[in-house]
Amino acid sequence: MYKPARIITAPKPLLIQSYDSFHVSSVLRVSSRGNLRRYSVQFLTFCAHISHHHSEEGSGAEVDGVGLPRYCGFVKSLPPDELAKVLNLVCSSDAHDLVRRCSMSLETLAAHEHTFLLSFERDGDVRSLDKAITICEFASSRYPDGHPWKFDHLCRLGMALKEKGLDDEAIGAYERALDAAVDLNILTNICFNNIGALLKNRYNRLGDAKDLQKAIWAQEMCIVCTAEDANDLGSFYGSLSASLTARWELLKDEEDLDRMLTCAEKAVELNPSNAHNQSNLGVALQISYYHHHTLALVDRAILAMQSAVSYSMPCDRMKMLTVFASTYHLRLLHVGDPSDAFACIKYLDQAMECGKINLSSHFMLIECLQIVFSWHNDVQCYERACLTCDTLLADDSLSNIERCRVLTAPGAILLSPCLKRAPSPDPRQLEKCIQTLERAIKCMPPGQSKHNGWNPFYLLSDALRLRIQLKSPIDSDTVTATVSEFEYAISIGRKAVELATKDGSKADDDRQANCLMTLGQILTAYGQAFPSRENQEQCVTVFRQASQLSSPTHDIRFASAVCWAEHSFAMRDWWGCFDAYTIATESVHRLTWLGLSVAQQHRVISRSNLSIHQVGRKAARAAVHLGFNEIALEWIEQCRSIVWRRILNFRVSMDAIAIVAPTLARRLGEVSEMLQSGAYFDLLGMEEASLEMRKQQQYRLAEEWEDLVAQTRKLPGFTDFLKSKGEAYFTSCEFGGMVVLLNVYTTGCDAIVLSSNMAKVVNVELSQMNEKLATTLQTRLRETLHQSGRPSRDARASRIWSGHAGHDVMSNVLSVLWTTVVKPLFDFLHLEPHDSSSESDPPRLWWCPTGPLSFLPLHAAGLYNTAEHGTKVYKFVASSYTLTVGILADIINQSSEEFDGLLAVCQPHTPGQNPIPKTEDEVCSAVQVAAERGPVMNVTLLGNDDATPDAVLSGMAEYSWIHLACHARQDPTRPIESTFMLAGGCPLKLTEISERANTNADFAFLSACQTATGDVSLSEEAVHLAAGMLMAGYRRVIATMWAVNDSDAPIIAEMVYNYMLSDGKADSGKSCLALHLATASMRRKVGEKNFMSWVPFIHFGA
Repeated sequence: MYKPARIITAPKPLLIQSYDSFHVSSVLRVSSRGNLRRYSVQFLTFCAHISHHHSEEGSGAEVDGVGLPRYCGFVKSLPPDELAKVLNLVCSSDAHDLVRRCSMSLETLAAHEHTFLLSFERDGDVRSLDKAITICEFASSRYPDGHPWKFDHLCRLGMALKEKGLDDEAIGAYERALDAAVDLNILTNICFNNIGALLKNRYNRLGDAKDLQKAIWAQEMCIVCTAEDANDLGSFYGSLSASLTARWELLKDEEDLDRMLTCAEKAVELNPSNAHNQSNLGVALQISYYHHHTLALVDRAILAMQSAVSYSMPCDRMKMLTVFASTYHLRLLHVGDPSDAFACIKYLDQAMECGKINLSSHFMLIECLQIVFSWHNDVQCYERACLTCDTLLADDSLSNIERCRVLTAPGAILLSPCLKRAPSPDPRQLEKCIQTLERAIKCMPPGQSKHNGWNPFYLLSDALRLRIQLKSPIDSDTVTATVSEFEYAISIGRKAVELATKDGSKADDDRQANCLMTLGQILTAYGQAFPSRENQEQCVTVFRQASQLSSPTHDIRFASAVCWAEHSFAMRDWWGCFDAYTIATESVHRLTWLGLSVAQQHRVISRSNLSIHQVGRKAARAAVHLGFNEIALEWIEQCRSIVWRRILNFRVSMDAIAIVAPTLARRLGEVSEMLQSGAYFDLLGMEEASLEMRKQQQYRLAEEWEDLVAQTRKLPGFTDFLKSKGEAYFTSCEFGGMVVLLNVYTTGCDAIVLSSNMAKVVNVELSQMNEKLATTLQTRLRETLHQSGRPSRDARASRIWSGHAGHDVMSNVLSVLWTTVVKPLFDFLHLEPHDSSSESDPPRLWWCPTGPLSFLPLHAAGLYNTAEHGTKVYKFVASSYTLTVGILADIINQSSEEFDGLLAVCQPHTPGQNPIPKTEDEVCSAVQVAAERGPVMNVTLLGNDDATPDAVLSGMAEYSWIHLACHARQDPTRPIESTFMLAGGCPLKLTEISERANTNADFAFLSACQTATGDVSLSEEAVHLAAGMLMAGYRRVIATMWAVNDSDAPIIAEMVYNYMLSDGKADSGKSCLALHLATASMRRKVGEKNFMSWVPFIHFGA
């Protein structure tokens, strides 16, 4: 009888042919305890009076047929209080006596059934329920099989038995009702729904899969027998979805997965304000996410659970809040956004206010607290996580597996601060962590092959790794860890890998990759203590396996590939090293997914445990070692200015695509524009609900953009669309000079050189420079600048610097740069000093430094304590800087736009800042030069109160050139929010500048402090105001590495504009040479050792 039916659509309900309308309504209203309240006063009163009539007259013949409507009409006027009296009268009767006296009037018994059930509903009197059961059993036995009324009595019997808690007997009654209705054309949806619910409950209680199969069949038939416009259809779909969910968890049938989600969506579509429907949808989406690992599914689950919580009744609120929290937990693990951890904690806190949450929810809370502590060093979160663990451990009723999980949680918490302090964790805390995790493992039941939640073997292996590193530091020859300690750690690591062996799910891939990564690190430490070729090969095998799993998280893939590469390099396995770095560099763009905001992407990049920029430099070094200079350039480009390059990708012209695929080009342009405008969504201060919608919109746009780009690459001629620039692109670009990418790493430095005069990319080894030396120079210079008061432009800055030891520090830094970097490079390139008396211009050279070299003034390197000829950079070349070689190539390949005038902005008096009165002279001289020497041009001066952020942004869209003379502020904690300080101290933020793409932008002169100074943790992302101007479309920018003297800036500016306008036309292409000549003039005026007057000014762009 029970065969699962596959439902496509619900057909029209069966017609009722043999009942009058009054009886049909009575049958429908007896479907459940809650529905009994819908009885009309007329019908209830009729039930009572017909009972009373029989008790007096002993016969029901008079009320059959025409008697029903007569009694209905008679009782319409009865008030509620009299109705209550009548109910009391009827229910005081003896059920067996009623059966005896009414045996010839089965319709009268039906009325009594209704009456007793209503009385139970009204008063909860079990005696009334027993009476209803007695009458239902008798009445159903009096009808032959196939009679329509037998079905009615059995349905009411099933409902009464269910109310009494006799579920098995109720199921039997409903099954008999279905048997009685097999050949009848009657409506049975309520019967199917009730038996489905009973069978599902029994499955939950006993776990018999046959009950679940029967429940699904009954719920499917319920939908088949329900009208499409019925109010209950949504609830029926919801019930079916819940049962399909249970069967999916039991059998893992993908058809159930799809139907489960379809039914849940249909339930919400029919009744969106039903909390259970929304909750079922949220759960179905979560399960689908586990299977497909698609971010859109968990985003939809968040919205569904948001609705479920808002519609929920108090009795359901706690459960729905925990599910709501779990959706944020899922997205936290997928995206890595800290705000999701905070949201998860918030909703779990609300759930605990409603009641006691389960163990899994406690573990979820602990994990989120641990993550917040790890990312934000929030000690309160750490202490709360420890307290939660202590509370769980105090429960003596835990089973072994539960106690194992509960002990694993504090082990994870204790491990977290140890990892933060690595490689020097607190030994006592580390030992306590190890002991706790060993206790957890002892509680694991024998033969337990899988472990839900934390893997105690993985955590223990990580803790043992830290203990080994503590006893055997990497940079020390002293090894105090014993062989047995290594062997124990390795055995635990291998057990962790075994425990995480994948069964095909994404989560298992992640767990296995994590365990392999830790095992590899233990083997690495073992190999350092007891070197052997065999151990090296084991390390390579483990790290390679972790990086080549089908779907680990991208940070694990990246980190394991890097470890694989380093071991291969040490073994001189050059091709293994090449393959590993290929995987690592290809993973970079996924680490910084474009669905994240710019600030979030910067946070990922600056995470010390990833070291993306450093890996790019190491990969380039390995490629150079193999003789692949072009690959070295490509790899290092992939790992630098990641965010800026992505923003520029959004602005790529779609004209060529539009010729072959106009619809695709139009949509790609629209999505690119929306992604760019939403790149700073987390800085807008929106309310939580609005921020969630905006975040999800950005995620969907990012996914669509990736799909559109993939479609574009399938078009003929667009295979390499938006892929990393290769050798052909770089060597074909007419740079008009040399581009030198300085790749500094631990043991040395390479200069990767491109030039229009060179047929291929050339590498120059600079063995005297290394990362440690560059960092020392950078630190010394920054400390000296800070002590001298140079962080801000100030009329007093020159007086502060004069007489300070800063001159000696600067001279030393410049001489070291000359000796270790510039001279060996120039010697290799056979560069000769330029004859300043000749009419020819000096050659152009673009510096593209990496790492700590990014903060050093390479353009001013030289020996300033000697008169020897040819010992300073400016004697050889006119220097510029570029963020990356690819960005420079793109700028050079851009077509020049028609010149549209100059916007000059000055702000001499900014609230809270020192006055800089010379800014007025500076912009006035620039305006005057433009008026006297340039062509007829539109020039606008914005000063004081007129120089508002909106006015400046509007001017940037209108004018080709802009001159900004004001204070600027580099935000050390959020560099993307660095600002120009304008009228009334109002900020013009880097975010506002960089998100604009001004098509006629050409040249910007940033006469403010630190406009080319970025954040140390983002040294190769160039998060500074000068870079922001390049992103806004300006092809050339003059900026400052640190503060300038207020009296020097006007002189430099006047000379720059004089030269750019010298031919009677505005030519910003001469801006680099103009600055070169202006600083030369400044040196002649103040002396070349007065470094602060000329060194800060630098040029970016073409």
